[in-house]
Order: sequence, then C-alpha cells, then structure tokens
Amino acid sequence: MSKTPESYNLQELLAGYVLGDLDEAELAWLNQQLAANPKLKEEIKQIQEALALIPYGLSSEVPSKDLGSRILASAAKPHQEFKISLFQLNQLAWLIAAITTCSTIWFGFSSYKLRHQLTLKETEILKQQELTALLSQPNNRLMALKGIEQSTTASGSLFIVPEQEKAMLVIQNLQPLTDKQVYRLWAVSQGKKTGCINFKPDAQGLVRVELSPKELTNAQSVLITVESQPNTFEPTGNPVIASYQSL
Repeated sequence: MSKTPESYNLQELLAGYVLGDLDEAELAWLNQQLAANPKLKEEIKQIQEALALIPYGLSSEVPSKDLGSRILASAAKPHQEFKISLFQLNQLAWLIAAITTCSTIWFGFSSYKLRHQLTLKETEILKQQELTALLSQPNNRLMALKGIEQSTTASGSLFIVPEQEKAMLVIQNLQPLTDKQVYRLWAVSQGKKTGCINFKPDAQGLVRVELSPKELTNAQSVLITVESQPNTFEPTGNPVIASYQSL
C-alpha cells in the first residue's frame, strides 16, 4: 500500500493485524506501537475474542451440492482482479464484513471437509475474494459484549444483519440463574431502554439466541440484566453485561 506512517489509522491496523492483512511496513509500524503501548494488546485480544464467537451463531443449513466446485472456481481467479484498498472503505463496515467472512469460510470448511480440497494458497486467495465481496454490506453490525463486574469472565457478541431481518446473540461463561430468574437483553437508544428477549445459558454457560433486529438496528448500545419477572418494560434487576464496542 502507498500509505505513509503519518496517515496510518491505528484501529484499522489492529483489525488488519487480527485478520493477517497487513503488509511489511504496516506490521513494522504496528509492532512499534505495541511495544510503546502494551495496552493495545488487550484491544487485539478483544477483537480476537469477538471473532472466535461468531461461528457459534452461523447457520447449520447444508450447503448446495455445487458449493465445493464454486469455491474452487472462485479461488482459481486472478487475485489482482479483486484487489482494492481496504483503507478507502469505512473501517467499521470492513471489520464486520471481514469477521463474518472468515467465520463463514472456516466454519463451512470444517463442517463439510472442503478445506482439504484446497491448497493453502487457494484458501488465502479465497478469503481475500470473499472479504471483498462482503465489504459492500455496511449495515451489518457487531457489538462486542463483556461483563460489567471485574470478577465475571462472561463475554460475547451481538451480530445484527438487518437485510436478513435477524440478529444473533452469543455469550460464553455466563453464570446460571435460579428457576425464577432470566437474563434480559435491552436495546439502548438515546437513554431509552427497550426489552428485546429473555434467555438462559446452557449447562456450559453458553448462550446462542437468534432474535429479530427490529429494536436493535438503531441501538447505540445494549445492556443485559438479571430479572425476576420475564417481561418487564424497564430494567429492575442488576446489569451484568454491556456492550463496550460497536462495529
């Protein structure tokens, strides 16, 4: 890329680092920043955690019979045909498209053993092509979630896809509740909280819930509380999880 260090965007490079999309100059510059500011490693860890959770929310539908041949045909196309400047695009749209694509590709390959049909080179080309294809979907959103109390290890992500009229909530390490309690997700917009859905974790503390994005599309943030009544119109219980980053 032709960008100079003076024009580098730190957040873009952090995302590119996680996705393995930096050139030598960008990587060298970012390593200098990491050495000078160790706290940046925590931001990288948070992006990696959000990325790791996305496969839990992917559809388990069986792919079409010609999926393998279409993937191989796509990977055979010249890489240059798909090359664009990611830094000319909205960084948030780029990151969510990248996260979605990588998860879709790798989860699909693992499930249907297509990864073994591709060489490492073809796989890298395919990832780049698929990333480019989804960069034009800026309405998709990813909200990273984490526990409010320092003692909790709960974390997760809320993936919103307005065009498909669905959203996926995925949380790990969530504490169990009593039979009369539920976790409730709230969409927060201009200080107003709107209840979206009630849920409970499984025995492993994992939550995977699909819901309507109606109340979430324009939400500035989200909040999760513990409620003793399942359908309250205002939060009455203690907040336990909140969004800390919206992409």
